[in-house]
Amino acid sequence: MKNKEIEIEIYFPVNKRIASKSMIIKEGTTLKEFLNEIKFKNFDLMDDISFGVFGKIKDPDYILKEFDRVEVCHNASADPKKSRKLRAKKSHKS
Repeated sequence: MKNKEIEIEIYFPVNKRIASKSMIIKEGTTLKEFLNEIKFKNFDLMDDISFGVFGKIKDPDYILKEFDRVEVCHNASADPKKSRKLRAKKSHKS
């Protein structure tokens, strides 16, 4: 039944906000095939971007399932703990 269509959602950053879009794909589609279909053609070359499903990073060979939530994940530009400590120090100085 490879011709069955399934629905998934993709979440991606747009102007420091998260946008989402529902998509219909064929059952048995891998994450890499899906990304190529939606024009993320060079995602192998983007070291600072990874892709996950429900918050867990997945290999390009992962086969998408109905109602999966695909997420575009950027690596943090700074360590969140260090950033929080710096903000706390700045707010206590005033």
